[in-house]
Amino acid sequence: MEIKIYREPENESLMIDENQLKEYNKLAIELGLSTEVDSTKTPNVYIALNDAMSKQLKVQCPVSVNAEEYTRTTIPLEVLKVYKYAKDNEMFDGFEVWYADKEPDPLLVGWKWNNDEAKEKNYSWMKTGYLIARWGDCALELDDLLKRGYDLIKQNLADSAQEAKEKSESMLNNTDLYVRKYLNGEHLSIDISTGHRGNIF
Repeated sequence: MEIKIYREPENESLMIDENQLKEYNKLAIELGLSTEVDSTKTPNVYIALNDAMSKQLKVQCPVSVNAEEYTRTTIPLEVLKVYKYAKDNEMFDGFEVWYADKEPDPLLVGWKWNNDEAKEKNYSWMKTGYLIARWGDCALELDDLLKRGYDLIKQNLADSAQEAKEKSESMLNNTDLYVRKYLNGEHLSIDISTGHRGNIF
């Protein structure tokens, strides 16, 4: 089993250098970047996921559960330590594990509410995810992981387009058959739709 932890390289030292952490908190207060800075806690040092990045990861790991509810595979000790550290330092509002049923290779993702209203009204779509770790058969750098997701979306789109093309050609070549199906109440459709998790159907 391989494990990959995804931290922002420029901020990783904040986790182990007490002086840099104190300087970070001091500057954050002076610049008005944070009104409540706990000098005993490390700020978030993980990579934020924009919408495109989330889709590229979710097409590989379409199932998501709260981290404490994940039972598909054993979470490695190193990942548990990272999870506990992030939780103890209150880096995130919650944690999820994203995975696939056939090839789990799960992702540990922390998330934060985008604003107070989203938190108060529990708007699940108004959250920002942060990639923390991945474990499984192979450990990939983030760029490689995103490229893998891009290629999967591209293949899914091509497969769906080919299927739509074949359906269209069948309908053009057998128009009377499809008219009878329509008159008999059958639902006919030829389309390509995309889902919020990057799936294409």
